[in-house]
Amino acid sequence: MKSPSQQAELLIKNKFSLIDEVYRESIPKEIIGNQAKTICLITEWLNEPTYYANATFKGWTIGVEVQLFYRKALSGEDVTNLEIELAKKFVHEKWTVEQSKAHVKDPDTGQSTKVFYFAKDLVIKGV
Repeated sequence: MKSPSQQAELLIKNKFSLIDEVYRESIPKEIIGNQAKTICLITEWLNEPTYYANATFKGWTIGVEVQLFYRKALSGEDVTNLEIELAKKFVHEKWTVEQSKAHVKDPDTGQSTKVFYFAKDLVIKGV
């Protein structure tokens, strides 16, 4: 089974015209601070057993943090539509939106940023 970050990348990469680049786990040094592109960073934030019964677990919960670093030229309306469609995409694939943080301005680059936390429960068969 693919890692949580890999699963999320498949849902995002090349699916949204406003997202120029998608990275897992870290952004390459040469890309950090690029204000001309909207960059998505996906990291794992949850990966643990769940649904305990009969002295064992019956499921596994995975979660990803999705950070968006918006290029400076985007307008607020474009951003809102992108975020709604992104959340819908995850929900359609059986993920839940655990948190959707407010936009924050990066003090170094002046870019607007947004963070989502998505989670998904996996049922383990044959346990």
